[in-house]
Amino acid sequence: MRNIVKCEIDKIIQNKSFIGGLIVSLVVLAGILFIGFYYSQLNISGEKVGEGTELYHEVVKESTGDFTNQKVKDILANYIDRYQSTDVDNKTFDLFSWQIGDAFFPEDEDIYLKMNEAIAQNEKMTIDQINLKTIKEIGFTQFETPLKIGSYVTWYDLYKVTNQLFILTSIITILICSLVFSGDTSRNMNQLLLSTKFGRNKLTISKIMAATLISIIVFLFIQIISLVSFYVYNSGFSGWDISIQTNFSLKLFSFPVDFNHLQVFLLVVAFHFISMLSIVGITLYVSSITRSPFSSLIISLGLFILPKALTEFFKRGIVYKLLNLFPINNYSIENFLSLLSSKRDFLLNSFVQNIVFAIIVLFVIKIILDIIVYLRMKKYQVI
Repeated sequence: MRNIVKCEIDKIIQNKSFIGGLIVSLVVLAGILFIGFYYSQLNISGEKVGEGTELYHEVVKESTGDFTNQKVKDILANYIDRYQSTDVDNKTFDLFSWQIGDAFFPEDEDIYLKMNEAIAQNEKMTIDQINLKTIKEIGFTQFETPLKIGSYVTWYDLYKVTNQLFILTSIITILICSLVFSGDTSRNMNQLLLSTKFGRNKLTISKIMAATLISIIVFLFIQIISLVSFYVYNSGFSGWDISIQTNFSLKLFSFPVDFNHLQVFLLVVAFHFISMLSIVGITLYVSSITRSPFSSLIISLGLFILPKALTEFFKRGIVYKLLNLFPINNYSIENFLSLLSSKRDFLLNSFVQNIVFAIIVLFVIKIILDIIVYLRMKKYQVI
C-alpha cells in the first residue's frame, strides 16, 4: 500500500500542470509575504522603510498592560504630546496610537485640527481638554479579568497574510486534486488501471491518500514560511497574549470570548486546515466524474467561489446561514470571528458551538465524499 501511495504521489508531482502551478504559486507566495510584511502600512510609515516599525515597538513597550480607561488616557496623552512636539510635515506615523485615538476621540470634534492650530500658535493641547469615550461607552466585552492591550498591528498584518494564503492554498489544493482521477480518464488509462489486482480498491484509496497528503504538506509548508516571515518582521512573537478585543485594526470590540492573538491564530489555522480537507474531498469527487483535468479544475474553482456569489442573493434566513459554512465565506479573520459569534449569521447560539459544528460538518463532507469516490470507482464501468 505504501508503495502504491508513493507511486501516486510521484505521478502528481511529476505532472507538468503541477510543476507549473507550483512555480507560479511560489512567486505568488513571495509576493503575498513581501507586500504583507515588508510593505505593510506599519513598516512604510516614515521617510525610510522600517521607521514605522521602530516607532511602533517603542510605543508598544510603554503601552502594554491591562486595558483600562486610565491606560487609554496615558497612551493618548503620550500620542498627542509626540504629535505636537514633532514637525507636522515630517514625522513617522504612529499607527498604534492613531487607531486607538480613532476609537476613543469624540466624533464631534476634529482633534487633529485643534492640535495643528495649537502648534501654529506655539501652544500645546493636553489630554484633559479632550472628552474621551470610555471603554463601556464603546462596548468592549468585559470578563472576570481585565482585557490586555499591547502589540496588535503586526498581528493584524499576520491575519491579513493568513487570509490571502488560504486562498492560495485552496487554489493549489484544487489544482492538485483535479489531476488525480480525471488525468487517468483523459489518457484512457482507466481500462488498464481498474482491471489490475488492486485497481478498484487499494489504487483508489492510494489516490485519495496521495492527494490529501500532498495538500497537507503544501498547507504546512506555507504556514511555516508565513510564521518565519512574521517572526522576522515582528522581531519575535510579541503581542501573542494580547486580547483580540483590543486589536483596534479588527474593531471586534464586543467579541464574546476571551481569546488572545495566539489562540485566535491557532484556531483560524486549524479551521483553514479542516476547510482545506473539505476542498480536497469536493475536488476529488469532481475529478472522479469529469473526463479531463481542465474540466475538473474549472468546475471545482466554480464550486469554491459559488457560495460567495450566492450570498449576494440570500442575505438572510437558513440558506444564508448554511452558505456561511463554506470556506469562501468565512476564511478571513474578521468574517470568521464575527459570523461565527452571531446567531443572526450562523446556525447556533454561541461562537464555541458554531466553530465545533462547522469543523464537524466540513470534516464529515471530506469523509463522505471520499467514501462516495471510492464506491464510485469500485463500480466504475470501463467503456
